[in-house]
Amino acid sequence: MLGTMLRRILAAALMASLFGPVAAQAEDTTCRNGLFADGDGFRQARVTAQRAFFYEDADFCPAGSDCRTRSYVIAGDALVVDGRRTDGFVCAFYPNEGGGTAGWLRMEDLAVLSPDAHPSPDGWLGDWTSNGNPEVTIGAKYGRFSIVGEAFWPDRPEEIDWPTIHIGEVAGELDIAGAHASYSDDNLCELELTLLADFLVISDNRRCGGVNVTFSGVYTRAQ
Repeated sequence: MLGTMLRRILAAALMASLFGPVAAQAEDTTCRNGLFADGDGFRQARVTAQRAFFYEDADFCPAGSDCRTRSYVIAGDALVVDGRRTDGFVCAFYPNEGGGTAGWLRMEDLAVLSPDAHPSPDGWLGDWTSNGNPEVTIGAKYGRFSIVGEAFWPDRPEEIDWPTIHIGEVAGELDIAGAHASYSDDNLCELELTLLADFLVISDNRRCGGVNVTFSGVYTRAQ
């Protein structure tokens, strides 16, 4: 009896030694364009360092010596971070005219703003854009919120010479609860929205249009 118990204890210890390091290595360090809006725990942040470089999400990154990229943000820049943290880095996205830059930034270079759990409903209203594609408009009438929008792949018809354009559309009621909102329709399209001070983060379920069409992204107010 004692011998059987001892063998079980030794077997359990062996399994822990084998699978413990594997579990540690399985930490998700993905942080890149196209996938950022699929995260959670979004916060707005401001750059406090004179210059803060983005770090890649490749193997052994972001802490590896060869992980720093040429892309950087400067003091005062506003950006979005999510809940992913590793080795003193946070996953961040900086919107710009080139489609935005995502990657790991050192947490010591940022001041993360406390989220407003109950923003004014008026903060949702208006035209929002993710570098021109996609775009959405949020409105309100008789106390009910609505959203309409379009997304294209690979881009808007007037922007490219392409034989086939894939299109996505949303139009309907928007259910808002504090800083979060959701949308769904009969075409099985679903959106999850998070309102920040200067940004709107939208994630969809990849069922909101044609091939490769998505509403996922970090939006700013349209000028």
